[in-house]
Amino acid sequence: MLNKTVKPELLGGFRDMLPREAILFQKIVAVIRKVYESFGFVPLETSGMEHWDVLTGGAENVEKSIFTARIVRGAEDKNVVDETLDQRYTLRFDLTVPLARVIAAYPDLPKPFKRYQIGRVWRGEKPQAGRFREFYQFDFDTIGSNSILADVEVIQVMYETMYALGIKNFLIRFNTRKLLNGLAELVNCGERASEMLRIIDKMDKIGMDGILAQLQRMADNEYDESALAFSAAQAATVQRFLSIRGDSVEDIIAQLKTLFAGKSATGDSGIAEIEAIVATLRALGIPETNWCFDLSVARGLDYYTGPVFETVLTDMPKLGSVFSGGRFDGLTNRFMPGSNIPGVGASVGVDRLLVGMQKLGLVTATETVTEALVTIFDQSNDELRKTSLQCCTKLRNGGIRTELYLGDDYTLRAQLAYAQKKNIPFVVIIGPDELQQNKVQLKDMAQRQQRVLTVSECFAIIRSSY
Repeated sequence: MLNKTVKPELLGGFRDMLPREAILFQKIVAVIRKVYESFGFVPLETSGMEHWDVLTGGAENVEKSIFTARIVRGAEDKNVVDETLDQRYTLRFDLTVPLARVIAAYPDLPKPFKRYQIGRVWRGEKPQAGRFREFYQFDFDTIGSNSILADVEVIQVMYETMYALGIKNFLIRFNTRKLLNGLAELVNCGERASEMLRIIDKMDKIGMDGILAQLQRMADNEYDESALAFSAAQAATVQRFLSIRGDSVEDIIAQLKTLFAGKSATGDSGIAEIEAIVATLRALGIPETNWCFDLSVARGLDYYTGPVFETVLTDMPKLGSVFSGGRFDGLTNRFMPGSNIPGVGASVGVDRLLVGMQKLGLVTATETVTEALVTIFDQSNDELRKTSLQCCTKLRNGGIRTELYLGDDYTLRAQLAYAQKKNIPFVVIIGPDELQQNKVQLKDMAQRQQRVLTVSECFAIIRSSY
């Protein structure tokens, strides 16, 4: 028996999605799913919780803020933790690492394996506008292909998805980690390359001055392992790399060739990769107003090995990336040493995208999916009630989403008020007169018009309005 009142409070960084927003969410998901499937991607589901070693590779010190799980044995021993579970399990922070586990666990899956998945992920980041601790990702990935066409297809899917959602002002920015790794070779960054890339990835947030300051930051103490302590010459090389601009992709590539000048085979390979991507995008006819080669795109995750992608809404640049990803060859190596199975893909941040589309007025929220409400004129009249039920069935069988009024107040005024509050566009009224005539009254709530019709005529009018 409850002995205290519990406040119905939500955790910070988490949220409830009420019908008004959930309907929009589902519509967006349906559009994205249709695009993914048009490219041959098939659905996959994985567990929301994984072994610690699976998600972290066994590392004890993980830089990501992730949620771990503990299970308490019972109410009488509420402070006794099951040692077999303590800090050994964690909620997934993305859908890519679980995908790698699946590939390793089911080696007979046909390759290339093209999958999509939508699911919740959890990260212990500081909540802010458009950023939550629990959020949805909607991934698509191709596993088992080294072809540059697989990388270009990621950009193509991104473009088609945004276009299908009715978004016109967006930009797909791409780069390749091979150029960034080549830069690390130029500045002799060695094993600290990943830290340098994480700093570069903050360009749109802290600017060039911030980048240079972080690169040259000296260690605060002997335990500070994040400080790169770049020399002025090293920082200048990074600045030169990030400052490369041009009127065309060809101009930028020419400057890169001058910078690397055969000093880095990795960098030279990256240049060739970008040239191939650009040529293929142009062959596909994807407008250059919607994509650009951007040297500042680094993507913070260590597992990227080739092209990396970010899509931003140009009308809301501060919102951040709404669609991002890259190539992650060898991600299965932690499960299958030396397997080096190639993979490439991207993920839509559906929550953030929804926030952006709402603020830009690209979507309109509704309270219901119901297209027609059928009234109950007299709860005590079995014949009227049966006729209302039969009318609902006929409309539903014809593909019209139909709701039967189930409230306690059976006055017509109350039923119409219910329809108005939920923005249900049509109300079907069946009273004694309509029953005798074998007809219904159809009320158009927006037009405030009411007509006596047959059920077939009623169906035709409702259907024609969608």
